Amino acid sequence: MMQRMLTLALCLTPLVAHAADEPIPIEQEPRHKLKFANEHVRYFDVELEPGYESRYHWHRGDGVFVNISSSPTIAQDLGKDPVRRGERAIGETYFIDYGARPKAHRVSNPGTTPYHVIDAEILGGCGPMATVAEGPNQTLLIDNERVLVTRIILHPGESTELYAPCGMLVAVSGGSITLDAESIDMQPAGYKWRQQDQPIKLVNTGKFVFHGVDIRLK
Repeated sequence: MMQRMLTLALCLTPLVAHAADEPIPIEQEPRHKLKFANEHVRYFDVELEPGYESRYHWHRGDGVFVNISSSPTIAQDLGKDPVRRGERAIGETYFIDYGARPKAHRVSNPGTTPYHVIDAEILGGCGPMATVAEGPNQTLLIDNERVLVTRIILHPGESTELYAPCGMLVAVSGGSITLDAESIDMQPAGYKWRQQDQPIKLVNTGKFVFHGVDIRLK
């Protein structure tokens, strides 16, 4: 009996390993937490603790990625060798056109600190922009056919404007802010979706520098 059970286990092992290597939708990967979704964007909060290796998962939509905390990573595209990547800077922001070039991969964290990044997956725009430029206290990072992305650095009491028609504000450092009359305490990787006809005023009402990234959809 024991011999038959051992033989069965050995036969099933390759099947289990094969199933684990089958790519899954990104929202099913355990560390890719879907925090917000509408017809325009899906917002994933991704945090890999030291030693964690993700499952293979698909990226099928264009995405804006913002690093929140840093660690070296090992990325492996399906069917290819793993590639070790150095630490990205906190606040580093980049666009990947997964809509045109879908990819399945897995990522592991070989470091000693968490790897934390957000993925704003772009689904559809909100119409033409009235203002195609960065606001005060903003630095242009990305400008392409899908998005206009800026970095926001506000010292206490400083302000800027977030332009129409829609966008996602991402907190890198966190802090206390107001958006028009709404007071918000944002944590790192916190977000605020907006959709409006007119610019809205963003003010740093806290005691520390607020570092954010604004993703405007075209």
